[in-house]
Amino acid sequence: MYQLRLRDLIKRRPITVESGATVHDVIKIMARENVGFLIVREGDEVVGVLSERDVIRVLAEEGDLRKRVGEFCRRDIIKLREDSTLEEAAQAMGRHRIRHIVVENERGEVVGVVSVRDLLEELFGPGTKTD
Repeated sequence: MYQLRLRDLIKRRPITVESGATVHDVIKIMARENVGFLIVREGDEVVGVLSERDVIRVLAEEGDLRKRVGEFCRRDIIKLREDSTLEEAAQAMGRHRIRHIVVENERGEVVGVVSVRDLLEELFGPGTKTD
């Protein structure tokens, strides 16, 4: 039986932001791109991740729209290979209590992000048999 892999769920290129960007920059990017998760880079290197919850937390605690992303992004990036299964992704999300998985290829390059919503839509979306 063919089993779906994370590569099958990637819908778009990963949205990235430089670590020197501000909270204000991030809010504008998230709104424009309609995403709640960004990959943080320093040049060509992936150094962290940032969710809308992280942004809300820093705004609630500090209220500073000029704060730099590199100062508060999460540096513990949870990644899976693009050939990982949906089950492996769901297990990693549950284990780490996260809603997004960074997906990388065999060379370790980031190729996308898969969210818990992507998993649920694939498993239970319209046209899915749920016997």
